[in-house]
Amino acid sequence: MTEHRRPGRPQIADPDAIALIAVGLFAERGFDAVTMDDIAAASGISRRTLFRHFATKNDLVWRDFFATYERISRRMEQSPPAPGIAGLRDVMREGLAIPEGAEENARIRLRIIGDSPEVFSAGIAAMSDVRDTLAQHFARGHEGEGMPLEPWTTAYAVLAGMLAASVWWAKKSEEPLADVVDQALVRLQAGLA
Repeated sequence: MTEHRRPGRPQIADPDAIALIAVGLFAERGFDAVTMDDIAAASGISRRTLFRHFATKNDLVWRDFFATYERISRRMEQSPPAPGIAGLRDVMREGLAIPEGAEENARIRLRIIGDSPEVFSAGIAAMSDVRDTLAQHFARGHEGEGMPLEPWTTAYAVLAGMLAASVWWAKKSEEPLADVVDQALVRLQAGLA
């Protein structure tokens, strides 16, 4: 049976809607059991259109988080916060606020990230810009010296701590995500001071 296209402009694919459908399928069937073909069919788009927006299933899971971390990075570059973790806390609290109605989707995504080493590692590899922005933040006052070890390792620790706190939140907490990440940053600040 051939599919007949309706006359007029082709339907425009909405990446946000596609990602939402994909996350629903992952929650229902499990990440590994869902194929890109399944996602395309459930979204009412062609496989080619899906791949134009998302190269991998991992990208569908990380989509919102990449956008969030990009906003946080831009905010830090445009208006640098106070030095150290203390200055970072306000930026993160503001940047990690979840829009109303999006919390359950964020929890599902973070559970997938926490449960799948493949998804986790794909996201971490793509966060090099965030890590670099954090390292530059912690290196303030050391300009002209190259990147010292301390800001570099602090950036890695903070990024890992934020991600670990986010996954923990998705699995175990009813508090707002921003509060849980802030608690993790306070503990890191005490340990790294």
